[in-house]
Amino acid sequence: MFLIYDLALIARSSNFMVMFKKDKKSGVWEQYFKLDNMRGSVFYVKGNVRFQITTEKKIYFYLVSKETLVPELENVMWNYMGCSTLMFGARVKFAISFKTNESDIKIYSRKNFHNFKVCVNDKSYEGAVGTEL
Repeated sequence: MFLIYDLALIARSSNFMVMFKKDKKSGVWEQYFKLDNMRGSVFYVKGNVRFQITTEKKIYFYLVSKETLVPELENVMWNYMGCSTLMFGARVKFAISFKTNESDIKIYSRKNFHNFKVCVNDKSYEGAVGTEL
């Protein structure tokens, strides 16, 4: 579950993604958008204008309008890495892929500006501790 713009909530159900927003009068969360047949993991960075849904076969990138809070499909790419989560940096120069039940992550860097990625580091980070910067 992620809170977008501190106004909308995106959540994953068993077979679809749903978005909720608070009713201004009653203060109750109400569903206003639903993505059918969408099973996967959601990734969103606070302050960003887009979120992504990673499924077994594809990764979907959605832009969210600040006025209407309705997501619009921006891009789709094949999940050729077989990852369960793919995270892009703020400037889209680096990406980190993670696959459930595996001991390591893979870091990708932009080689050219044609949106193809190359692996820069696929070492095992088992037992590593992350530090917040």
